Amino acid sequence: MSFELRDRDLMGRIGRLKTRRGIVETPAFMPVVNPVKQIIPPRRMLEKFGCGIIITNSYIIMKNFGCEPGLDVHRLIEYDGIVTTDSGAYQLLVYGEVETNPKEIIRFQQGIGSDIAVILDIPTGWGEPRERVEYTVQETLRRAREALSLIKGDDTLWVGPVQGGAHLDLVERSAREIGAMPFQVHALGSPTEVMENYQFSVLVDMIMAAKLNLPVDRPFHLFGAGHPMMFSLAVALGCDLFDSAAYALYAKAGRYLTPLGTLKLKDLNYLPCCCPVCSGTSSQTLKRMIKGERERLLSEHNLWVTMAEMRRVKQNIVEGTLWDLVEARSRAHPAMASA
Repeated sequence: MSFELRDRDLMGRIGRLKTRRGIVETPAFMPVVNPVKQIIPPRRMLEKFGCGIIITNSYIIMKNFGCEPGLDVHRLIEYDGIVTTDSGAYQLLVYGEVETNPKEIIRFQQGIGSDIAVILDIPTGWGEPRERVEYTVQETLRRAREALSLIKGDDTLWVGPVQGGAHLDLVERSAREIGAMPFQVHALGSPTEVMENYQFSVLVDMIMAAKLNLPVDRPFHLFGAGHPMMFSLAVALGCDLFDSAAYALYAKAGRYLTPLGTLKLKDLNYLPCCCPVCSGTSSQTLKRMIKGERERLLSEHNLWVTMAEMRRVKQNIVEGTLWDLVEARSRAHPAMASA
């Protein structure tokens, strides 16, 4: 087995996920790295922030760098840690189509040396009619079955996504059927729109519908979850891996992350944080900076806060006090309290 459990509290667990490039301790946050333009260099993420695993997009790499022989994702982004690659499903959700196919993107991810990789699933959009949701589940399962012959014996860890959205019976079916296939990791597909709409109670139901129908000895990835205020709840429900570009996207909008919510830099007279960024500057200085430098420092602050909260969650697991942290963080937003 590639996943070993070390400690647990509620449904949260501390584990060791073995990849061909090394071991990552879960729960773990994977910063989304744009392979073309990085506001924080991935090497700095590893050396200064302790990000031993990141996620980038194989489809964007393929579109921008082609299928050059010898192309290696680690060298491309200059990062020596564990690299997860997504397949372009997010672009499929946003734009409706991608210029690749399931077999091609699997072969491409194998060729560039992805340590963990995702098949090209069909994401379930928010508010779509049931007929469309049923199609996303059926087509994702069909693609997963077809992928098995391509990934058999591979030393890449492959992710089998669960679809179904808010239709819990379809989430349960998707989880049961993909859980019967020999994927090493599973993920809840397409929850981003649910979180953006603060439908955290719906998210709880989606996570539980998937978790109760998947093998317990495989790590579970919650796609697109990057706000630190929700980590404790998601981990308590059994999520092991998280990814998001929120640390950078929020910075671009002048938003300052805290474990209890998001603040606007323009409203801050003081920086309520002890990270290296906030200890070395002031809110007034940040506001006066040129936009690019301000975004970079805000991104670094947001990433410091995100990584610190994940460590805090782990410590509460060890202490057996994860529920106390869940209750404390639930006060951050009415929708969190309801969830």
